[in-house]
Amino acid sequence: MSYTTLITGGVGSGKTHHALGLAAPALRKAYIATAPTNLDPEMDRKIRVHQGERDASYTTIEEQLQLADAYQRALELPCDTILIDCLTLWASNLVFTATAENEPLDEFLALLGTSTRRTIIVTNEVSLGVIPADPMTRRYCSLLARINRCVAALADEVLLLVSGIAVPVKAQR
Repeated sequence: MSYTTLITGGVGSGKTHHALGLAAPALRKAYIATAPTNLDPEMDRKIRVHQGERDASYTTIEEQLQLADAYQRALELPCDTILIDCLTLWASNLVFTATAENEPLDEFLALLGTSTRRTIIVTNEVSLGVIPADPMTRRYCSLLARINRCVAALADEVLLLVSGIAVPVKAQR
């Protein structure tokens, strides 16, 4: 059954942990990881922690730029649930590789809008703070805000994680 949940919140708010909990009942799962490896030692440690949180019921697809392609590959797997972690790093990858931003987003949204799978998507909310001081960060925040709005519009459910607590923002009618 198709059902999309978008989980947003601040850094360290428990988004991935909550997403894994939502996905746990599924017997076969796909995990789309957007984080680039070998970025820095701290990020590599965080990736290893997230990898350790997944059991053998997950098939992992690592893709930093072509999220639509990764999602299509996940749709072709014999899985019940697809977990995407996360849109935050995907947006960063698009900005820092000078990739055209509209085309990858449009392709992903088209697939998401027609998906028949349970999909759980993790992202960060970066629009609650101060206006960034430099043009690159403003561009990144603007792109991520646009991605989040588009995905939230398609999602059946949107949850805001605050200190590990899921606050419903949008529920299926």
